[in-house]
Amino acid sequence: MISDMKKSILFTLFFCVLTIISLGQNRITGVVSDGESGEALPGAAIIIKGTTTGTISDTDGNFTLIDVPNDAVLTVSFVGYTSLEIPVAGQTRFDIKLELDIQSLEAVVVVGYGTERKRDLTGSVGSVKPEELAVAPTSNFDQALAGRIAGVQVSSPDGTPGGAAQIVIRGGNSITGDNSPLYVIDGVPLVDFDPASINTNDIKSFDVLKDASATAIYGSRGANGVILITTKGGRTDGTTEVSFGANMGVQYAPRRLKVMNPYQYVSFLEEQALILDDYTPGSETGNFYGVWGDPENYRNIEGTSWQDEIFEQGRFEDYNLSVSGGGDITQFYYSGQYLDQGGTVTNTGFNKAVNNLRVKHEVNDWMKLDANLVYSLSNRTGSTVDGNGFSGNIIRDALVFRPVEPLNDDGLDGFDPDEESGRFLFNPIDNLNNTDRIDRRELFRGTLTGRFKILPGLTFNTVGSFQTENRRRTLFYGENTFQGTRGNDGISGSIRTGRVQVASGSGVINYAPKLGSNQRLRLMAGTEAQTRTFEDSQLSATQLPTDVFGIDNLSIGLISPIPTSLLSENTLLSYFGRVNYSLNNRYLVTVNFRADGSSKFREENRWGYFPSFSLGWIVSDEPFMSSTGVLSNLKVRGGWGVTGNNRIGDFDAFTTLASNTGSGYVWGSGENYAVGAIINNLGVPDLRWETTEQLNIGAEFGILDGRIQGEVDYYLKRTKDLLLNADMASSTGFERVQQNVGEVENSGVEITLRSFNLDSKNFKWTTNFNIAFNRNKVINLNQGQDAIFTNPERINLGNEFSYITRVGQSVGQIYGLQFDGLYQLDDFNWNNDLGIYELKDGIPDNGGTPGPGSVKYIDVNGDGTITEEDRDIIGNTVPDFIGGITNNFEYKGFELQVFFQWSYGAEILNLNRVELESPSGSRQNRLVAVLDQWTPANTDTDIHSLTYARTFGRPILGTRISDFYVEDASFLRLKTISLGYRLPERYLTNIFAKSLRVFMSAQNLVTWTNYSGYDPEVSVAPRNGVSRALAPNLDWSAYPQSVTITGGINVTF
Repeated sequence: MISDMKKSILFTLFFCVLTIISLGQNRITGVVSDGESGEALPGAAIIIKGTTTGTISDTDGNFTLIDVPNDAVLTVSFVGYTSLEIPVAGQTRFDIKLELDIQSLEAVVVVGYGTERKRDLTGSVGSVKPEELAVAPTSNFDQALAGRIAGVQVSSPDGTPGGAAQIVIRGGNSITGDNSPLYVIDGVPLVDFDPASINTNDIKSFDVLKDASATAIYGSRGANGVILITTKGGRTDGTTEVSFGANMGVQYAPRRLKVMNPYQYVSFLEEQALILDDYTPGSETGNFYGVWGDPENYRNIEGTSWQDEIFEQGRFEDYNLSVSGGGDITQFYYSGQYLDQGGTVTNTGFNKAVNNLRVKHEVNDWMKLDANLVYSLSNRTGSTVDGNGFSGNIIRDALVFRPVEPLNDDGLDGFDPDEESGRFLFNPIDNLNNTDRIDRRELFRGTLTGRFKILPGLTFNTVGSFQTENRRRTLFYGENTFQGTRGNDGISGSIRTGRVQVASGSGVINYAPKLGSNQRLRLMAGTEAQTRTFEDSQLSATQLPTDVFGIDNLSIGLISPIPTSLLSENTLLSYFGRVNYSLNNRYLVTVNFRADGSSKFREENRWGYFPSFSLGWIVSDEPFMSSTGVLSNLKVRGGWGVTGNNRIGDFDAFTTLASNTGSGYVWGSGENYAVGAIINNLGVPDLRWETTEQLNIGAEFGILDGRIQGEVDYYLKRTKDLLLNADMASSTGFERVQQNVGEVENSGVEITLRSFNLDSKNFKWTTNFNIAFNRNKVINLNQGQDAIFTNPERINLGNEFSYITRVGQSVGQIYGLQFDGLYQLDDFNWNNDLGIYELKDGIPDNGGTPGPGSVKYIDVNGDGTITEEDRDIIGNTVPDFIGGITNNFEYKGFELQVFFQWSYGAEILNLNRVELESPSGSRQNRLVAVLDQWTPANTDTDIHSLTYARTFGRPILGTRISDFYVEDASFLRLKTISLGYRLPERYLTNIFAKSLRVFMSAQNLVTWTNYSGYDPEVSVAPRNGVSRALAPNLDWSAYPQSVTITGGINVTF
C-alpha cells in the first residue's frame, strides 16, 4: 500500500517536471529568404546559439527545429550574407530575411557574362553598396560614385543640373579618344549610355572591373574599365511590397568671387581715363566725367551684385515608387521616379522621369524568362553656361558687368560701344531671360533574357536587347542677348534632332562538371553581335525679324548655315570564352579570350584578339597557416591581359566623300557655281585598334577575425597604337590624318581598407577607406615627335598654346612662362633724351614694352629676351593621389553616414584670373585684387600696373599664360553626410507599414581648398573638338558644383 502510494507520488512529480520542461520548449518553423528579392535561400544554417543543435533550410528555404527553449537565440547564416541573431521569445514561426554582404569572401560578385564568388576572384574588382549611392542627393548615380572605389576617379567638370560625371579608371589611356568606361546593365553592354536613364534606387549591385584580366572578356570595349550594374527584381515569397520615397530640399552655389563694388569700379575707371590722357584733361577724362561724374558720389552706393542676381537657391525634388511581388513561378518589379532639379544659376534646371518594369517567369523546370522594359525622359534647360568665357556666357557676364547698373531689362552696353577692347558688356539677366535652350532625351530599352537548363551542370543563357534614344536640342537667342544684338547672326535659333538605335544579342553556354570535392571547373563560351545606327539633322536660322515666335517659326529668317543631315552605322561581332579552375579551394586560375570584329576598320584590320589570364592563391587556407591567430584571410593574385578601344568614327579608316556646303565651285566659261562632292576624309588602310596591355598584382587580407579587411593592388598598363594626327605629304591634299603612332603608360597603387570598429547590440561603427596613386607618362608620339601643343581656345590670347603633351611627361600638362614678379624701378635706366625707361644690362626683356610695374618672366635659355623657347611645363594636371573615407554609425534606430572625398597634387589653370586680374583693357568689372596694382608707392605686389603705360602712351593690353595663373587644385570635400532614423516596428502597425525611415542629407557641404575660383574640380571642355585629355583642369566661367541639402522619407508597406 505504502509502496503503491510512493509510486503514485513519484509518477505525479515526474509528470509535472515533464510538463514544466515542455512548457519551456517549442517546435519552431520558418523560411529563410533574400531580404531584397524574397528568393528562398536553400542550405542556410539555423543554429541555437551556444549549442551545436541546429538544421539547414531545404530547397524552398523552409526549416524546422524542435525542443527549442523559449529564451534561446537563433543564429542564422548563409554564405555571402550577413548573419542574424534572433531571440525566440516564445515565437513558433519565423520569416527570416538575410541581406547580402558584399564584403564577405563568399559574396557573389558580378563579372563579365556571369557571377563569381568573391573568394574565387583573381582579377581586380571594386564594389560599392547601392544604398551608399542612393543616400546622396544627386540627379544621377555617377555623381555619387566619387571617392567610393579605389582607382576610380570621378569628377564633375561641369556642375550644370543633370550633367554627367567624368569617370576615368586607373588613368586615361587615350590622348585623342574617349577614356570613359563601358557600362553593362543587366548583362547588356550599352552604347551612348546616359546615366539619367537609370534610377539609382533600382540598383541591386554595382561592380567595377578594373584590370585587364577582368575586362578582357569585353575585348575592344574594355580598355577603360567596365562598370557592371544589376537592377532589382521581384519577390518569391508570395507577398507584394510597396515602397515610396520622397526627397526634397534646396541647392545653392557655395562661393562668390570678390569683384569691385561701385566705388572701387568707378575710381578704377577714373585712373584708366587719366592714364590714357597722360594724367592731363583730355578726351578720355572728359568722356569719363561726363558719364560717371565724381567717384566720391559712389562711395555709399550698394550697387548690383550680378553674381547674386544670377545665382539663386534651386530646388531639389526626387520621388520614387516601387512595387515588387510574386511567388515561386513569377516575380515582378515596377519602379517609377520623377526628379526635378532647379539649377543654382537662374533659368537652368534638369528633370527626368524613369519607369522600369521587370518580370521573371519560370516556364518549367528547365526554362526561365526575364523581361525588362525601361522608359526615361529627361530635359536639361538653361542658357549658355558651358564654360565658354566669351560674351554670352552667363557666369562670365555676371563677373564683368558693371556693378553700378540697376537690375533692368536693358541688355545694351549703355556706355561706349566703340571702346578700345572691342568687347561688349551685357546685362546677364537679360541674357538669361531671352535665351532658351532645351536638351531633351527620350529613351526606350527592352531586354529579354532566357535561361535554360540543358543537362546537370550545363546551362545556356541568351540575351536580346533593343534601345532607341531620341534627342532634340533647341536653342534660341532673343533680341536682348549678346548674340541677338551684337552678334553677326542677330536674333537666331536652331533645332537639332538625332536618333541612336542599338540592337544586340548574345548567347552564352556555361558548363560546370563535377570533378570531386577538391576541384572546381567552370567553362563559359559565347558569341555576341551589336549594331548601332545614328541619325542626325540640324536646321538653323539667323536674322529673324522678331523674337515673338521663338523657335517655332524659323522660316521667317535666313536659313543659315545650310541644313545638314547625317546617317551612320557600325556593327560588332564577337566570340569569347572563359575558364575558371580551383584546386583545394585555394589555388585559382582564370583564363579569358575574346575576338572582336568591327565594321569601323578595313578588312585586313577588322579583327582584334584580346586574351588574359590570372592566378590566385588563398594562402590563409594552407595548413601551415592554421596556427596564425591574427591573420584570418590572405589571398595573393596576379593577372595579365590585353584590351582594346574601338571608339573612333564609323568611317575614319575609309576615304569618304561629302558635298560642299558653301557656294559651290566655279565651272565652265560661264563661271556658274555648282555643288559637287569633295573628299572630306582620307582613309588610312592600316588604321587599327588602340590596344592596352595591363599587368596587375594584388593581395587581399583580413585580420582580427575579419574585423579589418583590405586590398592592395599594383598595376602597370601600356596603351599602344594611339590614334594621333600624323603629317601627310602635301600631294594628298591633307595636312595630316589619324594614324596609330603613339604610346602611353599608366602605373599605380590602390589601397582599400574596411574595418568593423564596434559591433554591439545597440551601436555599430564601420569605416571604408580607399586611396589610389596613379602616374601617367607618354612613351612616344608620332615619328619621333617630342610634343603635342594644344590651344583650348578659351580665351583671346591669339595662337598661344597653353597645354603640352610631351614624351616622358603626363598627358595634358599646363604650358607657359614662369612668372618672376614685376619689373621694379631699379631694373631700368632713365633716358632723358628719349623720355623712356631702358632695361639695364642683364635684365631680360619680356618681349613687349617693359616698364616699371610690368610683368617679368624667367629667361630660361638665358638669351636676354623672353621668347617661345622660355616656355615650359608650369602645371601638373594629374593628382598625386585621390581617395575617400566613409564612416557609418548605427545607434538603435539612428543611422549616420559621413563621407569625405579628396584629391591632392593636381593643378588648375585659372583663366578667370587671366581676364579679371589684369588692370588693363576694357571697362569691364574686375576682381578686387586689381586694386593692389603696382605703383611706385606699392611695389610689393604681383598685380601689374597701369601707371607705367603713361610713358608709352597706352595701357598694357593682353597678358600671357604663366604659372602666376596656375593654382593648387587639391581639395578635401565633405561629399555626403546623411542622418536617418528608422522607426521601431511597434509604431507602424496602425499605418500597416513594414518600415518607415526619415532622413536628412547634404552633398558638397564643405570644401577645403586653396583654389581661388568657384570649384577646384571643374574642367571646361576645349573648343573645336580638341580632346579633353589634351587640355584638362581648365577653368573659365565654369558652372560650379552646388551644395545640396535635402530631407525625406522612405516607407514600405
